Amino acid sequence: MTPDDIYKALAEIRDKFPKSSKMFLGLIEPAGATGAFEGATQRGAIISMKSAWQLEDKVPTKTFSPTDESVIGYVRSVAENASQSAVKMLVVIDLSKGVTSVWVVPKGMCFIATAACGNPTSPEVITLSAFRDDILLQSRTGKRIVRLYYRISPRVADVIARSSLLRRATMTLIVGPAVKLVRRFPR
Repeated sequence: MTPDDIYKALAEIRDKFPKSSKMFLGLIEPAGATGAFEGATQRGAIISMKSAWQLEDKVPTKTFSPTDESVIGYVRSVAENASQSAVKMLVVIDLSKGVTSVWVVPKGMCFIATAACGNPTSPEVITLSAFRDDILLQSRTGKRIVRLYYRISPRVADVIARSSLLRRATMTLIVGPAVKLVRRFPR
């Protein structure tokens, strides 16, 4: 497939993306393919989205070559999961660098489970995020618990993400049992 074909397929997925989630699709053409103003506009839009979603220093969740059609399956899979747990997804086809980069960030971050699983769209993260959205955020006490979690967990998750031993321990001792408990909770 050509990069244009891939862009069109991704645009169709974007147009069907769940309303609770956000997807931004950008194309940066190689120098000389467009006018200087249009190229600067393309880069500016991507820089703005990365800044708005605090992705400036973040490594993409996945990368592909601009002609690798497996990006379509990956984005479609994220979109299907996004109907269960909202995400923000930035897809940039950068023809000038020869890479397609995809950043996936849960809208309401489940920091510790994401650090332990290594994937913001893993079944464990989706299950815990759904519990947060459907149960905890429906009560005053649950909202307080979530606020406290968001204050504490980003720093804890950073430490967990840096160590394979801590990731495995967190999965075994915290995330796994939490998922089992949440799945038993009546909805």
